[in-house]
Amino acid sequence: MDIKEKAKMFAIQAHMGQVRKSEPDKPMIMHPIGVGQLLESFGYDDNVVAAGYLHDVVEDTKYTIEDIEKEFGNDIANLVMGASEPDKSLSWEERKRHTIEEAKTLPLRNKLVICADKINNLEDLFLKFEKSGNIDLSAFKRGEESQRWYYTSIYESLISGEDKDLPIFIRLKDILDKVFYKKEDLFLKDTIFADNQEYYAKLRKLHAEKIELQRLKSLITLSKPFVIEFTGTPRTGKTTIINNLYDFFKKGGFEVSLIEEFTTSKYYKEELRNKFDSMSYSDRDLAIIEELYKQLQNAVGKRKDLILIDRSLNDRQIWNYRRLVRGDMPEDVYLNAREKYSKLSKQLIDFLVVTYTDPLTSLRRDYNSSLALEKRSFLNETNINEYNASLQALKELFTESVDSFISLDTSKMSLNDVSIEVASQVLPAIRKRYIKTLQQKYF
Repeated sequence: MDIKEKAKMFAIQAHMGQVRKSEPDKPMIMHPIGVGQLLESFGYDDNVVAAGYLHDVVEDTKYTIEDIEKEFGNDIANLVMGASEPDKSLSWEERKRHTIEEAKTLPLRNKLVICADKINNLEDLFLKFEKSGNIDLSAFKRGEESQRWYYTSIYESLISGEDKDLPIFIRLKDILDKVFYKKEDLFLKDTIFADNQEYYAKLRKLHAEKIELQRLKSLITLSKPFVIEFTGTPRTGKTTIINNLYDFFKKGGFEVSLIEEFTTSKYYKEELRNKFDSMSYSDRDLAIIEELYKQLQNAVGKRKDLILIDRSLNDRQIWNYRRLVRGDMPEDVYLNAREKYSKLSKQLIDFLVVTYTDPLTSLRRDYNSSLALEKRSFLNETNINEYNASLQALKELFTESVDSFISLDTSKMSLNDVSIEVASQVLPAIRKRYIKTLQQKYF
């Protein structure tokens, strides 16, 4: 085990059970790991990185600086000591003034550890503020004015006698300006979204939630990809949502798989359709279950971050319920299929997105998006009403078949607003999965 890994494991053990002050649902160890990773990303030496992992151990755990020196040597102990505050019995102002003065004369390597610590703290705060839409420092001993004074002063101390254009100092200055001096991308604000500030504010919130997921993803790997199934009546925004979410996550550096609707896929039409059409209803249904299960298992095994799937197991539940109501499927066959689908869904699918609308809105959208005026064969009021009724009847089943699901009436919504609403509910669910995985590992 190299010194960096040893320091990381020591910090994990030392901070076990502690939580973040500003976000109590997050394990404390997220911060030291983030600091260590940040220092490593800038290419600093192993001892500096190790000190990043250990920088809060003396302040916040039972271990002393002597323990650090015994385990990791004098150099790392000095780096940790430089990032640790004096006697906690002193007032907040006294401790901060001491840190500000001491930082001015510290060697550069000590300053790097302090700088990475402040960057991680401020970036976490910035994301919290962006998500909530307001500055909230209620979890801290002092408010915005005092915090601005401290972080600005510590930045000035860190660059004292140094090259302020070092990338790590530039990053600190950038996030300092964003948190306390309202710095933002004016091209986006004043040009791209000049006439749509409300929409821009919603996108900023989503962007912050995505950045938070990126940070969580850098700390932990999910045991399986987060799988989202989409279903809904035609012209309710389903395809737009899928494409928008795919683009949203891909641009954020996430590995995403997109699985097309099985029964309209080329594979189904060319390889299976003739065979399946000759089967009885029950046999065909079971065969589709097997194919959907294999399809999902294969996708899950590729170790992506997310899987977006267009109509899968829960869509089949709606389809079968409609057949049951019509009298096309015996009740015992329906119940057998329902149980199997539900179990497989609980195993593989994490989030279900169901979009629906009233028949007239669906038809209007269809005609307005097409040049054709011919009467639609499948898209009609009877089918849409039947689907909507089935959806309402199966809501309780869906709560048992997936961890989370959203049922969204898009009749009076623009397609952009539909995508935003779905993303605003999907992102916290993914965050919850990452946090749960972290808690299982570090508590």
